[in-house]
Amino acid sequence: MLQFCIMVKVFPFAGLSYNKKKLKKFNKVISPPYDVISPEEQAAYYKESDFNVVRLILGKEFPGDTEYNNRYVRAAAFMSGWLRHKILLLDDKPAFYVYEQRFSVGGKKYSRIGFIGIIRLEDMGKGKVYPHEETFPKAKLDRLQLMRATNANLDCIFSLYSDKKGKIDKVFRDAMRRKPLIDTKDPTGAVNRVWRLDNKSAINRLTNEMKDKPVFIADGHHRYEAAIRFKEEMKIRNTKFTEDEAYNHVMMYFTPLEGKGLVILPIHRVVRPMEFFDPIRFEQDLGIYFEVTPYPAKKTTNTNVRRKLLKDLQKAGETKHAFALYLGNYRYYLLILRTEELIDEMVEEEKPRAWKHLDVTILHYSVFDRLLGIGHETEDKVIYVKDDAEAFDLVDKKQAAMAFIMNATKIEEIIAVASDMEKMPHKSTYFYPKLTSGLIMRRFEHGEKVKA
Repeated sequence: MLQFCIMVKVFPFAGLSYNKKKLKKFNKVISPPYDVISPEEQAAYYKESDFNVVRLILGKEFPGDTEYNNRYVRAAAFMSGWLRHKILLLDDKPAFYVYEQRFSVGGKKYSRIGFIGIIRLEDMGKGKVYPHEETFPKAKLDRLQLMRATNANLDCIFSLYSDKKGKIDKVFRDAMRRKPLIDTKDPTGAVNRVWRLDNKSAINRLTNEMKDKPVFIADGHHRYEAAIRFKEEMKIRNTKFTEDEAYNHVMMYFTPLEGKGLVILPIHRVVRPMEFFDPIRFEQDLGIYFEVTPYPAKKTTNTNVRRKLLKDLQKAGETKHAFALYLGNYRYYLLILRTEELIDEMVEEEKPRAWKHLDVTILHYSVFDRLLGIGHETEDKVIYVKDDAEAFDLVDKKQAAMAFIMNATKIEEIIAVASDMEKMPHKSTYFYPKLTSGLIMRRFEHGEKVKA
């Protein structure tokens, strides 16, 4: 792994949270992060409570919105009003916040534990904060405008670090012996528990353990890059910039790579209908790159065939690059890359091996680029879905031409790509569950300083 002289600097902060004395049902004011909320869900969260966090992180837009009256301005007004009426309370001293999520996947129970703090911002590729995923300008601007209006971090960036000896985990366990500050279920059914860690000795232990650790961003790349842009804007105005300014830090959730609750789900690729698409020719061309195994099905056997295909896909993915393909009308296929030598033929020579050998990279260059000719149009031509049943359904409803079912990206692949200072293709990973919004937030003043 590349070494840098810059050390990660993590700090406690005075968190902003809902006043439980004012709110009888805490689960009515929380929500998923902004980027997974549909318009229908947004409307539902608005109805849940006048104080639901969705009004801050993803406010409604209206036809008459202007530069001076829009969802960002309204978010700032909501926050100010909630602070004034003590719906939101600011902690009286800095703390770290231990955060546990208990959830189930595939009938198996998990517990993911980490902590929330603030980290000093580093430009991408110049320190020990490693991104792994491509970002889009529009999404970054959206989060930047919200930060400009509110002077706040309303959602945590999700990050990973290594704790092989369990030294930081021990600090968590000590804090978790007490009654949690927050204990609530989120809309997915996951249990979210938060403990305040404000003991000076524990804070020092955690800070010292973190200072030389690389940090890998798992989720929240747009928010991190928006925070850097905000910092640069503020730095221009401040002729006495010292790096200690509050806006030179961003709220982040840190969880260990070794944690047993670290679950990554796949994100499937569904290709929209295409003109002049010849499915017979396409099936033949797939043989250039893949061993193609048909899984014949009919209406009465569809469920069992689909289940077997998904099981075989997962098994094949343990040692090979594999995809499941659905072309509609009960036409299922298992695709396994013929030989690793094909990867170097397809992908640019300058790219590192770790990036080239990602399943998403191989699918993009072999199928999207070479066979379908949409390699530079995937943002318009490809739909990303987390649920395989939804992917199949889109094809059956003629809303898509085909669906590629993926295996989950492995954690070691993410670390390898990020360590090479490369970024994965868009929507390569889905860390489950998402961090719940509305538990802990952070607001800062322009002149505020962060001290060790």
